[in-house]
Amino acid sequence: MEILSRILDDKLAPFVVAELSGNHGGGLDKALKLVSAAKEAGADAIKLQTYRPDTITVRGTDSRFKLKTGLWKGKLLHDLYEQAMTPWEWHPLIAKEARNQGMICFSSPFDESAVDFLEESMQPALYKVASFEMNHFPLLERIGKTEKPVLASVGVSESQEIFNALKVLKGAGCPEVILLHCVSEYPAKPSDFCLHRMPLLESDYKVKFGLSDHSLGHLVAVAATALGARVIEKHLCLDRDESSIDGAFSMLPQEFAELVSAVRLTHEAMSGSQCPQESAKFKRSILVSNPIQQGDRLTPENVRVARPGDGMCPSRWNDILGQCASIDMNIGHPLSDQDIAKP
Repeated sequence: MEILSRILDDKLAPFVVAELSGNHGGGLDKALKLVSAAKEAGADAIKLQTYRPDTITVRGTDSRFKLKTGLWKGKLLHDLYEQAMTPWEWHPLIAKEARNQGMICFSSPFDESAVDFLEESMQPALYKVASFEMNHFPLLERIGKTEKPVLASVGVSESQEIFNALKVLKGAGCPEVILLHCVSEYPAKPSDFCLHRMPLLESDYKVKFGLSDHSLGHLVAVAATALGARVIEKHLCLDRDESSIDGAFSMLPQEFAELVSAVRLTHEAMSGSQCPQESAKFKRSILVSNPIQQGDRLTPENVRVARPGDGMCPSRWNDILGQCASIDMNIGHPLSDQDIAKP
């Protein structure tokens, strides 16, 4: 519940999640280096994906199981997932490294056995539901029974599907769901995001919202922050060679650090107070421009609208012209009501 309070607190910058996905390239050492890179870049959390090829697909070999477009064109689903999976025995080691570096580690499970494994091996503080799993009710129910908060991507879900998923999760015991706006393309084009819809997630479903971002750069994440996103999720990689399977739409550590900085500065700019009163002195006011004796009339020859702004408001200019001075005043004196003789 502590992490939930952190995410829901609008006074704090969005919760930034570094998605490792399969960018470890099958090497535990690289996975642990990704954790360190995420920490150095300023991420709040590390996210894994928990599945085995046989828990997410079957060994189909006909055209229905072959990707026809995108980064992984020509690959069979089972082969792709076998290459991209994070070995389950690594999960507690990665989670421990994240804890040692002061970060949270959680995951997107893709079936009920993955949830059971995560509860036994990591006890994550929250869960992520991937956009393609929002209609996987057995999975949603198992996640809900952990009674932990959930981030849920809505990239390919229609409105009724989202309502149904929320009902299953909360009905099973989930205390809070944060819906993540998402375009399920890799990479996603900024023009496809329709970010103006993000606040509708809050008004329509009565939940907080965030962004799961597969676009290039940090422009979309900054715009989402300005719209009130409470979570920003972005893929992280150490390089873009063949071993980083999602490298084409992932951020290198320096790029991720720039995203974190931009998101936090944007939140600060959106939530900051008004211009400090100290700056108000550079406004104009009505000041004495030539020495005035008691009883003299105020005219454009002895008063002016000028800086600094510590005198009478210039909007009173026509009201004070022709009035008589109640006291002697030197050049620069800030005119006030007390300086004008009563009729």
